[in-house]
Amino acid sequence: MNSSSIFTPDSADGITARIEENLRSASPGRVRELFREINPHLVGEKKFESRWSNKRKEASVLVPLIRREDQLNVVMTVRSPDMPSHPGQISFPGGKAQPEDDGPIATALREAHEEVNIEPEAVQVLGSLGVHMGGLGFAVTPIVGLVDSAAAMKPCPREVDEIFEVPLDFIANLENHITEDRHLDGVMYKMYAAPYGRYHIWGLTAGILRSFAELVQDAKTEIAR
Repeated sequence: MNSSSIFTPDSADGITARIEENLRSASPGRVRELFREINPHLVGEKKFESRWSNKRKEASVLVPLIRREDQLNVVMTVRSPDMPSHPGQISFPGGKAQPEDDGPIATALREAHEEVNIEPEAVQVLGSLGVHMGGLGFAVTPIVGLVDSAAAMKPCPREVDEIFEVPLDFIANLENHITEDRHLDGVMYKMYAAPYGRYHIWGLTAGILRSFAELVQDAKTEIAR
């Protein structure tokens, strides 16, 4: 993994402001069909199309940025092995929209509070990425937010096994984003991945990280000048 840093303590505020600017200029209506983007040869394949034919389930995740001395990190979680869906996988705090939620931001903040104890008041929302379509019927809106470094994060044992942080430097480096070959009923397909140390980040979560990395590129260039 790339350990060289492009950010300094003085530039952390600047990179945050630039990310916020980039999020404002990005099209919130952009929808990313991640699976189809990297598997165009499987469009129409019945084994996969059947997964997309059902009604989409609306969900939101928080992409939490937190300042740690000389760098910005992204907070991520390892899901509990007892969860009925995606047990033990890497994810962002988040989940399905509920009727009482006033939009995607409210969903992301509520879920982050429930899963990792981040108080909504401790999050400065910077903006949102476009909807990311997952292969299992979820339409996920990633909300990018700056978390107060004093926030007392702790995992909800029922949902989260572990909280960890990934340096923004690592995520901003597009060389750290790859695709992997996987199989379903004898059909090979590709999935996004971003392995980080002992954490194997893959699937929809890795696809969202890839989108965020693309957005950060302009910010990275601006700070480096």
